Amino acid sequence: MKTSDPELLERLAPLRELEPADEGIGQLLAAADELRAPRRRARPARAVAVVAATAAVVGALAALPGGKDSARPQDAHGILQAAAAVAAEQPAPAAYRYTRMLMRFVDEVQAGGERGRVAYEQTSESWTSDGFRGRTVAPQGTVTWDGTPSDALRAAGGHASGLVKPYDGDYRYGDGPLARVPFAALPEDPVALGALLEAAIRDTRWALHPSKHPRWAPGVVEEEVSRSAVILLSMGNLTGGQRKALFELLGSRPGARSLGEVKDSTGREGVGVALPLAQSKSELRVIIDPKTSDILQSTEALPSSPATAPKVTDGPTPPWPPPVWLVERTEVFLSTGSVAALGDRPQ
Repeated sequence: MKTSDPELLERLAPLRELEPADEGIGQLLAAADELRAPRRRARPARAVAVVAATAAVVGALAALPGGKDSARPQDAHGILQAAAAVAAEQPAPAAYRYTRMLMRFVDEVQAGGERGRVAYEQTSESWTSDGFRGRTVAPQGTVTWDGTPSDALRAAGGHASGLVKPYDGDYRYGDGPLARVPFAALPEDPVALGALLEAAIRDTRWALHPSKHPRWAPGVVEEEVSRSAVILLSMGNLTGGQRKALFELLGSRPGARSLGEVKDSTGREGVGVALPLAQSKSELRVIIDPKTSDILQSTEALPSSPATAPKVTDGPTPPWPPPVWLVERTEVFLSTGSVAALGDRPQ
């Protein structure tokens, strides 16, 4: 059975990605069409029909396999908008954002004709306040090769133990563009927030070592906006309004795609989106807890090194193939929360 009512069709649009049986769709539309008959004169017949059809949709979705969870948004924009709505309702932050995180790097290593892969893993605890000030504590991590490496591969891989050595000191952010970001300066409007992040990345005002004449390759700044939004959502001590704006900003990024309902590397269930990183020919895959809007995991998977070296217009030509090439960067956020003081952990 078909219906031509555009308002009703718009209400039924979320069903398209759930792919119920044709018989079920026919029954649902038939019920909705039957409910068009005006039962009460307090509201226009169209309003009664739309409300009734919406109720029928909700009931039908609940009856599908998976129950109410099947009603979750299935496209990337819907997933991020739903996360934004949940984020807006979160309580105000305390003095510090606590994060217990597993960091994983995977390098492709080449020496002569040999090639191997090595993974570095380390778990850390961090407490961050405004400007990413705070503390990070991490025990010794692990180094795992995909096979038994030769001495040449080990030498090409560098001092692996230095990447996962124990650490206890200032918050370990690195040298990225948000090292000194003042959280209070981040607006709660997604358009203004996106414009500010792009401008600050371009002029390096919040970098650890700002540059007087920064130079960016085409597409890099746009990628950094997406990465920065995920970092802020994961580690930033932000208000619900700021987190909402960040999710809405990500929802406006072109080319985002849904990963659907997925599990992170620890088995926790969430919903996933992939954000394209065109310049590096990769994507940033983010898993979100739909109940809390917390980021469970982010992974950037990169292609292997190209067969030919990139063209360099100025400066020395890099060795090719490169001895070390990053192919994966993963952050698993094992525990997050808001705490009153350094050393506190969420209950």
